[in-house]
Amino acid sequence: MELVRRSNRLGIEDILPFFPDFTRVDDFKDDICVALEDYEAQIQDLRGEMDEATRTAESMQRDMASLKNRFAILNVEETCQVCTQPLWLRQFYVFPCQHSFHADCLTRRVVSTCNRVQRRRIHELQSQSVEIAKQRRQLRLTPLVAKAKTGSNGAKENDEQLEQQLRKVKQQLDALVAGECVLCGEAMIKSIAEPFIDMDDSTAASTEDEWVI
Repeated sequence: MELVRRSNRLGIEDILPFFPDFTRVDDFKDDICVALEDYEAQIQDLRGEMDEATRTAESMQRDMASLKNRFAILNVEETCQVCTQPLWLRQFYVFPCQHSFHADCLTRRVVSTCNRVQRRRIHELQSQSVEIAKQRRQLRLTPLVAKAKTGSNGAKENDEQLEQQLRKVKQQLDALVAGECVLCGEAMIKSIAEPFIDMDDSTAASTEDEWVI
């Protein structure tokens, strides 16, 4: 028992199997009670951690649910932060920081800064999105052919399946492209060491002249 008291790794349960059958437990009753009290304290700590983790998960679920109802009020003259063209011309993204971008402008900006694996994945998702949209368009433009082959219910089910696939692809694409704002997120922080002027650019000379003091 002295060995157990000195060791931080051994417990009373580790040495009990080595005791002879005729050993009286009364001789170690105090040590066993202390060990049981330690186990009870550990169980209470674990229970508290589990309760805290549960509360955190519930809080995150509430936050995610509230994000679905989040909206932003934009000025009719709002422009894209990349191309400076009116935002309403085509599909766009708006971030909580109030920076807004056309979807294609944001995608090009992200592709120019992300790594090779992410760039390839974005191109794959874009191709899948275009292909699924093409299939849905063909399905809607040829209703008679679809009905003859699969029936009206079959054509509707096919369109719903394609819509679900397209929704999943867009969710994955949004996660990669619109995960954070490119003007105030991690990508902008990483670009702090990049030069303002790209000397490989054909307009670098004129741009360099504009920066002359």
